[in-house]
Amino acid sequence: MTPVFIGLGSNLGNGCENLRAAWAGLGRLSGVQLLRLSSPYHTAPVGMDSPHWFTNAVGLLETVLPPPELLVALLGIEAAAGRQRTAAESGKYQDRPLDLDILFYGNLVQAGPDLVLPHPEIAGRLFVLAPLVELAPEFVHPVLGLSAAQLLARLTTLSGGEGVRKIAWPGEPPAGRK
Repeated sequence: MTPVFIGLGSNLGNGCENLRAAWAGLGRLSGVQLLRLSSPYHTAPVGMDSPHWFTNAVGLLETVLPPPELLVALLGIEAAAGRQRTAAESGKYQDRPLDLDILFYGNLVQAGPDLVLPHPEIAGRLFVLAPLVELAPEFVHPVLGLSAAQLLARLTTLSGGEGVRKIAWPGEPPAGRK
């Protein structure tokens, strides 16, 4: 089984509920074992103009699914949550009830037309690095050679850490959280 970090985000509807439902959906996939889910983070939209802030988290799972199959499963979970991808969306971010991204698939480095690993925007996204550091501060980016904690410290220095705030999951922790 390969360890995989998944980015989860939502800025339409109840973000925490959307992320919990997506995490549970990931756990129902054959060949996937949920390990840990970070705390949720309330975050400002990045790369888009929207009044709707995001709820973001990062999950760690293990899987036997190859990256393309895992990506198809993530897209299916997004669609089931009401995400509609349109031609107009390509190259432009839009509000969405759910967004799931493969951040790291073990230490695999690949660049294909449908999937680039590790996710190419990680080093510039506080909303990914803050929850990632909560789960795995010493995890080393296989291309940049820096730990998640080092990437977060560098980006926080550049950005001042604005627009990312850790919040609590309402009620009980979601399944798979340790």
